[in-house]
Amino acid sequence: MATNDASERDGGHTVSIEIDPGADVAAVLGEIAELDVNGARVRDVSGEERSAVPVDPADLTAVQRQTLLRAVEAGYYSDPREATLSDLAAEFDISKSAVSQRLHGAEATIVRRVVEGMDREDRPTTRFDQRE
Repeated sequence: MATNDASERDGGHTVSIEIDPGADVAAVLGEIAELDVNGARVRDVSGEERSAVPVDPADLTAVQRQTLLRAVEAGYYSDPREATLSDLAAEFDISKSAVSQRLHGAEATIVRRVVEGMDREDRPTTRFDQRE
């Protein structure tokens, strides 16, 4: 599982390796550390709290998956943004509105899965539909 740590923010990368439960974790980490790659750190995160929200790509339509994948590849979700809806629309030969609808549908499905995976105590208690 990749983590968003300081090395990522500084332009580095985090690599995650999952080890079978029966494997000798210390031995595996030792072997990796012995590779002595300049600038690399080895860290055991097995005791750290991790969060995983299952999002099955099959929950998205084929068109949503294709559009989302291309949007990520093109840099639509980069900061700063490297591609626009217009860029994606031209590439797919469809309207900006159609691209936006495809991405919105995919995003809505993903966000719903994340919220469903949240613990009840993490969810806000305020209701937006209450009128005063």
